[in-house]
Amino acid sequence: FSKTTAFRVLANMQEVGFIYQDPESRRYLLGHKLAHIAQVATRSNIAGMAQRGMERLAKLSEDTVFLSVPEGAAAICVARATGAFPIRTLTLNVGDRRPLGVGAGALALFCAMGDEKREAVLRVNRNWMAEYGITTKDLQASYDAYVANGYAANIGRIVAGTSAVAVPVITRRKQVVGALAFGAIDARMTKERIETVLVPALRKEASLLARRMDEMEQG
Repeated sequence: FSKTTAFRVLANMQEVGFIYQDPESRRYLLGHKLAHIAQVATRSNIAGMAQRGMERLAKLSEDTVFLSVPEGAAAICVARATGAFPIRTLTLNVGDRRPLGVGAGALALFCAMGDEKREAVLRVNRNWMAEYGITTKDLQASYDAYVANGYAANIGRIVAGTSAVAVPVITRRKQVVGALAFGAIDARMTKERIETVLVPALRKEASLLARRMDEMEQG
């Protein structure tokens, strides 16, 4: 590689957004396009690794199971599995975005984050949350309930007649990589069923998924 060729390659990569040059240090850094590709790959990995566990959850509960991952101040649904119960709760499609804190999966992601990150998300998402009728006070109450109960719950708040519960997926390095959630009609979301059947099952699969993510990271 001659120096001229190297600069030409760098210029081409910069033009398409794969890298950018820091104006002060003059060093080349990864650009937004490569960051986006990496994010898509990560989503694909976690969705693939979660598939069997989600199918187990759907079979056990007969309800709908969702997997969401954080991206900036948003939660993105990356996978969904449907159970056999005749009334299905399909409140999220794969690819749908919600503000962190709105909906059970997005709420579990929000609540599992550190204080500083939660405060930053609140600042960024205030108007977006308002589109769903959620205020900062509402979110604080949901966070307090999460701390007390150990799971996130959305009881008929976002879509009338449907409720959801979720737990975060947290790796050994304390990274919040996703959230698993059950969605069902309100009548199926009794407190007893949530706490004796649904949440224990979610915690088990979230732990297994976190372990698989740890193993992948270790290579």
